[in-house]
Amino acid sequence: LGALVVGIAAFGGGLVWENEAIEFKVKPGDTEAKVEFRFANKGRRPVRILRLRTTCGCTAAVADKQVYQRGETGSVTATFRFQGRTGVQLKTVRVTTDDPKKPTTTLQLTGTLPWNVRLNERLLIWKLGSAPIPLEVFVQTNPDQDLKLAKVDLDSRAFSCTFKPTKTPRRYRL
Repeated sequence: LGALVVGIAAFGGGLVWENEAIEFKVKPGDTEAKVEFRFANKGRRPVRILRLRTTCGCTAAVADKQVYQRGETGSVTATFRFQGRTGVQLKTVRVTTDDPKKPTTTLQLTGTLPWNVRLNERLLIWKLGSAPIPLEVFVQTNPDQDLKLAKVDLDSRAFSCTFKPTKTPRRYRL
């Protein structure tokens, strides 16, 4: 039994990752983060990447190729699209290979997405059949970023909107 275990270890492949967890940094205006997870095949046989599975639809992952020969290096690039998210984000990529010693590896990308704009109300409701009355929303821009509300676009011609700054810096009344 001992010889069998040694034999499997000697002939198994093995992807060795430089980092299995990477923290991304965000700059104002960024809409996505790209992270490259590098590895080397330190085993004695080729290793095939069979599948890359991400946390959700906001994250995509691609390997630079599918089969890595002994001694060869490669990478998996993960792209996380922010799509309105804020706060601490943790996304994972599960890499499945044909390596019998370690068939799966979970890679993690983390970062903090700053908020740009906050609303005191996310939904305004008018009662059906009632007279149209103006409703207000207050918008606050992040004081840590150089943002200024320049205009408001509406996706319906049934509504109109005006905005003006309030006495509070970076706060607007819609």
